[in-house]
Amino acid sequence: MKEDLESLGSPLRDLEREFKEKIEPYRSSLWRYCRTLTRSPWDAEDLVQDTLLRAFSLLPKLYQPIEPKAYLFKIATNRWIDQRRKQERIEMREDMEEINAAEEFDYQLLENLEHLIHLLTPVQYVSIILTDAFLYKGKEVAHIIGTTEASVHAHVSRARKSLRKYNPDINAISETSASVNSLQAEPAIATMLEGFRSKDPEKIASVLHEEIQTEIVHSGLEIGLEETRRHSLGDWYQIVQGQQTIIGEYRLLWGEPVIVELEEKEDGKRYLNNLHRIEIEGGLIISWRFYCFSWDLMKQAAEDLDVELNAAYFYHLY
Repeated sequence: MKEDLESLGSPLRDLEREFKEKIEPYRSSLWRYCRTLTRSPWDAEDLVQDTLLRAFSLLPKLYQPIEPKAYLFKIATNRWIDQRRKQERIEMREDMEEINAAEEFDYQLLENLEHLIHLLTPVQYVSIILTDAFLYKGKEVAHIIGTTEASVHAHVSRARKSLRKYNPDINAISETSASVNSLQAEPAIATMLEGFRSKDPEKIASVLHEEIQTEIVHSGLEIGLEETRRHSLGDWYQIVQGQQTIIGEYRLLWGEPVIVELEEKEDGKRYLNNLHRIEIEGGLIISWRFYCFSWDLMKQAAEDLDVELNAAYFYHLY
């Protein structure tokens, strides 16, 4: 008898839906926290997704009461610290150069994250963000990062001392500034853009690889062209039939190339439908990720693109 894991999918999906409903009140706070840690909307979305998957998978192994927000922040913190250590992007900076200033630098925490990430160790960085930006108490921070309250106070003290020694260049441009530039589209992307504009799912399908992996971030995963054609493209076609002019643009958004899908309505305004990130191999799209269920990311994108948000009907859907 051929073994098949599909039978486990339905009950797990029901449990995942219940899990997401329970953590929904804390999801935007989690995204803002991840955005603060990573300084990139794309990386924040990846960290949120990683955190939610990890949080859900750990539940069967926990036999104690769990406070949702602290649980999510703890996992996000640990995942981010692990990533930083593996990538070796931060080194211990014990011997900072003294900078003599006429007046003590009165820093603005959230405006100087780019400097913070290079000044502080990962634990110091997390400690001061949770304490000064998210207003957690020392005991709460200790629970989230898995240390003592005294250690948290020491981390925050060292972080503040380092910041007072540093005079950041206020004119420095962050790597995550809201760059929104048009890009030249290669053939597969140009065909996909034309498919969006003409509301033609088969045109889009014509540049998808047979083994394409299509990820509806926070919602589902489809493996293979036929699954994508049947589900994501089928659902998209049904939605756009009720919409007016569809616009597809290839942009550089937050440092990454992305297809921006918009609807232009009779009021002359543009409304953001979706964001699509793709990978191409041999002239065909082998990986397709889209973000209509990523509510906080979509809101940020609409703001930076200077358009309205059209995907409100995806909110609270899983």
